[in-house]
Formats: sequence, C-alpha cells, structure tokens
Amino acid sequence: MPLNNNNDNAGATNAPSTKGLLIAILSTIALADFGLGLNTVVLPLYAKSLGASIITIGLIIAAFGLARILVNIPVSIISKKLKSQYIHIGMLFIFLGAVGYLLSTAYYQLFIFRFLEGFGSGIINTSSMIILTKHLYMDEKRGKVLSRYMIARRLSMGSAPFLGAAVALEFTDKAAFLLYSLIMLAGLVIAFHNKKFLNNIQLGHPETFEKEKEKTDKNAAAIKLSEINENGFARSEAGQPKDKNNHDDKKLNNISAQASPEIEKQGAIKRHLLLLRNTSFIVLCFLTFSFFFSRIGTRRELAPLVGAYTMGLNKADIGLLISISAIIGVILTYYSDRVINAMGIKESIIASLAISAIGILSFIIFNNVIAFGASIILLNAGGGFSGPARNLYLMDSVDKTRYDEAIGIYRTLSDFGFVLGPFAVGAVFEYFNYLSAYSLVAVIIILALMLFAIFGNSFKIKSAL
Repeated sequence: MPLNNNNDNAGATNAPSTKGLLIAILSTIALADFGLGLNTVVLPLYAKSLGASIITIGLIIAAFGLARILVNIPVSIISKKLKSQYIHIGMLFIFLGAVGYLLSTAYYQLFIFRFLEGFGSGIINTSSMIILTKHLYMDEKRGKVLSRYMIARRLSMGSAPFLGAAVALEFTDKAAFLLYSLIMLAGLVIAFHNKKFLNNIQLGHPETFEKEKEKTDKNAAAIKLSEINENGFARSEAGQPKDKNNHDDKKLNNISAQASPEIEKQGAIKRHLLLLRNTSFIVLCFLTFSFFFSRIGTRRELAPLVGAYTMGLNKADIGLLISISAIIGVILTYYSDRVINAMGIKESIIASLAISAIGILSFIIFNNVIAFGASIILLNAGGGFSGPARNLYLMDSVDKTRYDEAIGIYRTLSDFGFVLGPFAVGAVFEYFNYLSAYSLVAVIIILALMLFAIFGNSFKIKSAL
C-alpha cells in the first residue's frame, strides 16, 4: 500500500501527505462502511423473521448509537492524552459483531452484536475525525479534501445495501452476514497494517505551527489571555469579538490560544463545559443529531419495513433504491466544495436540510411508491453536500486547541440521533402508523433547520476551499 511521507502542506516537512493519510484511513474505514451498509436492508428484515416486533427492531438498531455515545468522549480524551489512534481496535469490534450476526439464532442476540458494531464504529469515526481535523485545519483545500473523504465513505456505504439485499434474496440472510464477516476480516488486517503509520503521525503538525507562530509572533504576543473568550477567539480592544469570518484572524487566534499555557492547564471537565456554552457549536450538534435521527430512522428502519410490508417491494428492490439514492448523494458530494464556496458554509447546510425535509414531507403528503422513492432519494441528496459543510463549520466554530474535546462532544450529542431515531420512530410506528413515524422525522428536521438558521454563525470560506 503506497503510503508516502511527502508533504502537501507548506512548512510541515515531516508530516504525511494528505493523500497518503487519506489512503491509510479510507483503506480501513471505507471497508467498515461497506460492511455496515450490507446490513441496511437485511438486518431489520432478518430480525422481523426471528419474531421481533417493530419497536424491538428499533431498539436493536438503536443499540448501535448507544455504543457510539458511550465511546466517543473517552476515545477523544485518550487520543489526546496518549497521542495515539485506535482505528484497528474499532475494526476488531465490528468484525466481532459481523461474526455474531452470522452465528445468531434469536433476535435478542442481535442487541449484543449491534452494540459491538456501534462500539467499533464510534472508535474509528472519532479517531479518524480527530486525525483529519488536526491535519487539515490550516489546509487551504480542506473543503475539497473533506468532500473527497465523504465521497469515498458514502460510495462505500451507499453501494452496499443492494448487494447485501440481493445476496440475501438469492441465497439467505446468513449468506449476507458471511460476506460481511469476510469483508471485515480484510479490513481488520489492513487496519493493523496501517497502525504504525497512523500512530507515528504527530497530530496538529507541530512544524507548521511553529513556523506560523514565528510569522505572527509580534501579534500573538500582543494578545493576552484575558482577550480570548471562552470559544478561543480573540477580542478587539473594545472588548468585542473580532470578525470570526476573517480566515487570517482565525488562524492567528488559533495559534495564540495554542501558545497560552493557561488554556492547556484547564481541566478536561472545564474545557468540555466551556464548549457547551458555544451556541454555534451546540446548534451544529443538534443539526447533526437531526441528520442522524432521520437517516437511521428512515433508511435503516422505515425504508426496509414500509417498503416490504406496505409498498410491496422485495429486498433487492429496496436495496437498489437505497443504493441509487446514495449514488446521487455521492455525486452531489463531489460538487459540495463548489456549492459551499458559492453559498457559504451555513447557507449550504440550511439548503441541505431543507431538501431532506422536502423529501420526507413528499411521502407524507402523497403516500405512494413514487413518493416513497423520492423521499429516500431527496433525504440522501440533502446529505450530499452537508457532510463536508458540517465538518468545515465545526473547524470554524471552535478553537483548534479544543478539537479533541469538541469532536468528542460533537459525536456524542450527534450520535443520540442513532439511539433516539430508531427507538422513537419504531415506537410511533408500532403504536400509531408509519405516516406518523415519518411525520416525527419531519418535525425533528424542521426544528433543527430553524434553530440553526437563527442561532448559527456564518463563516467566510473562499480562502479555505
């Protein structure tokens, strides 16, 4: 596997290239996404065949998110303290979950194996996000890099549902789980192969930081600790926050905050609590929560169950529909950096959520097979360019010295969508009907859209794409 150590970022002579780093991460995480995607249609219908009720299926799916919530912050803390990554450990847990599905004989066992999947997914997602965020925070092409990263991941997960459903339809559900296990075994081998390379990466590019610090030493020395607010942005002489839209000012603020030993001495609890006071950051967390709530609640629960038992579609039809919608999302992700550059970070996120809301509302209003397909397609289309935009927004809404804590909190609060989505959707579906379940999803999306539009900050991004 060609992992070169040439540098794409000026000044970081010993840092890995962005291309090499992406290869090391995606060669593992894309396989994990593909494996998880294989079960999109198969798992809920397999649980149903074992006698699980709709609400029980929702709880099984929710176990994934619960595990991610439990692991996100601990991984971010350990990663910062030990300066290490644990993608290989995450792959091991996902592999154990895959083998568990293969050997399962009762639906209650699926809780355990789904939990193992989520535990592993939380580890690899948090670890990879920390690595990339610290690597790209001053990269002028970070928007494009993040869009390519999201393309690879969404293409892997999006192309898998049809294959998994087709294998299950042609053979058995167990055959799909066997394929899943073999793919995870390959991913596990690659993850351990890349372990040394990733652990040798000095996150945050200390060489780059030192050179930038030298260039702005006079300005940095003039900024006192009292002039830095709780979000890590410098204050003007009048005591008001400087324009956070200014990319150069933000670089300087990041460097200045990094150079402040008092900030580094703050306890972990205090640093986490200070982030909870950052309104822009919190509304981003809720927005991503709504995205996960809708995606997991519809694609992994409503789409397979409603498609099979209400719309009369077979497994392969549902899988093909989900995969086609995912491919459309991938195409939009390819152009996401251009969309973000033209509209702005905040505006592109709002547009993406509006498209998703339209998709859900279309099925509620028309309630037919065409609207069913349109809801799935529009939901994925909405997410097509929101992923890179949300990551860029995260980079700009918090200080670089708090990326570890911010990512831990961000993923934890967001991943509540993986828990509450399938549970709440399943409960409403069980006690009312599927249209009520879709209505709940629409309400969550629209609420997040309104809160983000009102309270979210806008950041200029032309210099960062």
